[in-house]
This record gives sequence, structure tokens and C-alpha cells, in this order.
Amino acid sequence: MLISPTGDSIVDMAQKRYTGRKRSTMTSSRTKSPYTASDVAKYFIYLASQAVVGDKGEREGITNLKLQKILYFAQAYYLAKLGRPLFKDPIEAWTYGPVVPAVYQAYRRHKSDPIMSDKDTTTLSAEDKEQLKKIWDSFGGYSASRLVDIAHAHEPWKKAFESDSKEISHAVLADYYRPLLNKA
Repeated sequence: MLISPTGDSIVDMAQKRYTGRKRSTMTSSRTKSPYTASDVAKYFIYLASQAVVGDKGEREGITNLKLQKILYFAQAYYLAKLGRPLFKDPIEAWTYGPVVPAVYQAYRRHKSDPIMSDKDTTTLSAEDKEQLKKIWDSFGGYSASRLVDIAHAHEPWKKAFESDSKEISHAVLADYYRPLLNKA
């Protein structure tokens, strides 16, 4: 069972989140990560920019829409499998799936054009880069629209989209994805 720094299990924290008690515990857990979502996004952009596609060997990059979904699944993996948040920024349920508003705003000028980066300028640890590369290898091959469909089919997005706040909490992500990631 995963235990938070406050001594609560993730399940207890999820129940408290749903009942409105001890909300500050969830908020403070978000700030425990050493990274911002922007840090992580830059690494995924770099990874996507290294991918070569087509007969001419063109680099692909990543759209803002796809980047948002990859960030969501990366955060879910860290919370459910590693027991800690990857980044401190909130994720919200928007019409086209989960979105990290700060990252969306930073790259919105690209619209549906690919975002590219020739260099890895991040300060992520080697261990985290290794984990993120595995996540990229798992999800990077999917189109943005397929990732939207996948996220729309999962409970964390559905519940948050129907709520007033639209925020997808750490506890809900951990609770939903832990059984899926810990099978077999």
C-alpha cells in the first residue's frame, strides 16, 4: 500500500478528497514534486523531435493536444506506480481531454502545428528521463485523437469533467490507474 508523507494511504486520501475533508493534504502533495509540468513537457517535446518519420526522414515533433495527453498519462503513471507526483501543476478536464493549463498556455501559439526542440535543456534527473522515455515509448506512437479517446474513456477525466472544479486530483489518478498498472 502506498503511503503519503502525511501517513495517509492513497485510498484514504482519495476518500477524504471526495468527502471534502483534509483538502490541504492533496494540495500540499502537489507541491512536493521537484518539477513543473513545463519541465516535463520540454523533455517530451525533445523526445518527439527526435522521432523520424516518412521516406524523407522528417522529424515529427508533437502537437499541444498530444503533449497534454502524454503529460496526463505520465502523471498518472508516477502517482499510481511510483507513489509520487511527477509535477506539481494541476490537470483539468477540458473538452478534448486532460490539460495542464500552464503548459497549454505556453504552447497555444502553435495551434495544431508540431512543437519542436533540437536540444534537451531540462534538468530532470537521469532516472526520471529514463522513466519518461519508457512512457514516451508506450504512448508516443498514438495519435492525439486516439489519446483523447483513451482519456475520455477513463473515469478520472469523466468525473472531473462533470464536476464544478474540473481538476483531476492526484488521489483520483492514483486510485484509478494503480490497479491497471499493477496487474500481472
